[in-house]
Amino acid sequence: MITGRPLHMQRIRAGRARPGLRRQHLACVDAAARLCHAAVRGGRVGSQELVFTPGAITGGELVIDIGTAGSTTLVVQTILVPAIVAGVALRAVIRGGTHNPLAPPFEFVERVWLPHLHAMGARVALTLDRHGFVTGDARPERQHGQLTLVVEPGGALQPIEIVEAGPIAARRATVILSRLPSHVADREHAVVRDRLGFAAGECEVREVAAPGPANVLLLEIERTQGRELVSALGEKGLRAELVADRACDELAALLAAGVPVGEHLADQLLLPLAIAGGGRFRTLPLSLHATTNMATIQHFLDVAIDVAPGVAGDAATAAVTVAIRRPGGADHL
Repeated sequence: MITGRPLHMQRIRAGRARPGLRRQHLACVDAAARLCHAAVRGGRVGSQELVFTPGAITGGELVIDIGTAGSTTLVVQTILVPAIVAGVALRAVIRGGTHNPLAPPFEFVERVWLPHLHAMGARVALTLDRHGFVTGDARPERQHGQLTLVVEPGGALQPIEIVEAGPIAARRATVILSRLPSHVADREHAVVRDRLGFAAGECEVREVAAPGPANVLLLEIERTQGRELVSALGEKGLRAELVADRACDELAALLAAGVPVGEHLADQLLLPLAIAGGGRFRTLPLSLHATTNMATIQHFLDVAIDVAPGVAGDAATAAVTVAIRRPGGADHL
C-alpha cells in the first residue's frame, strides 16, 4: 500500500495446524484492499496464496466486521501506518475480538504504541467501544467487541530515539473480568504483589459486560519516555496463579534487561521508523517475528536496519540496540 508495488505471497502460514488465511487475516486483507482500492486474488479463508495489487490510498469511512472474535488490533495495525503516510482522514470501525491470545490487546495499542506514533507526528486516536473476548462460543448471536480508529491528516513521520529506560514513575496491575468470581482477580493480584512488589493501591479490577466468561491480566509500567505493558489471558482449566505467573515472567525479564522497549513494541516500531527514514531504540533480543518483519520491510523500503548487542559487563548485555537509517547516510539521530 505504501510503495504501490504489487505483491505475491505464497505458502501463507504453511507451518500452522490450520494453514492459510483465517478470518482475522482475511479481514486485514479486506481492510487493506478497501483502503487503497486494491485488486486481490486469493482473498478467502484457507488460501495459502495471495496476489495484492494496490491502488491509491484514500480515506473516508470503513466498517470491518471480522465475523468472529478474531483480533481487531491486527486490523488496526494493517491500515494505520499506510493511512498516516498517505496523509488521509480515516475513520474505521472494526468489530471482533479486542483481547486475544497472540495479539496485542487494545490497551497495548492505545497506551504503548500510539504515544510513540504521536511523538513521531501522527494524529491518531483509538477508542474501545465494546470489549470482545475469545470465549469458545462461536454462535453468531454472540456480540463481539468493537474498536474505532480515527486518523487525521498530518505531516510526515519523524525519527525518534528510545534508548534510556529511566526510573519507573507509576505501575498498575489491572484484572479484567467478565462473568467470573472476584477471587480470580484476588489470586492474580496476590501473585503480582508477591513477585513484583506491587502495592494494593496499584492493583485494580475492571468488571465488564461480555457474553461469556473472560479474564485478562494487564501489567503496566510508566516511564518518562513512555509505557510498557504485558498481558496474560485466562483459559478454561488454567489456574489464576499461572495466568499471573506468565505476566510476571514477561515483565520481570523486561525490568531485568533495563530497556525501554519490550519484545512486542520493538516489532511494531520497525515500520513507522523505517518510513521516517531513521530512529533508534534499545530492546530485548529480537523475536523471530521482529527479524521476519525487518526482512520484509527491507524488501520494500530502501533502509538499513542495524542490530548491535549490549555492552559486555553492563546490565544491558541481554539487550540490543536497533538503528534504522537510509543507506549511505548517517543514522538520523
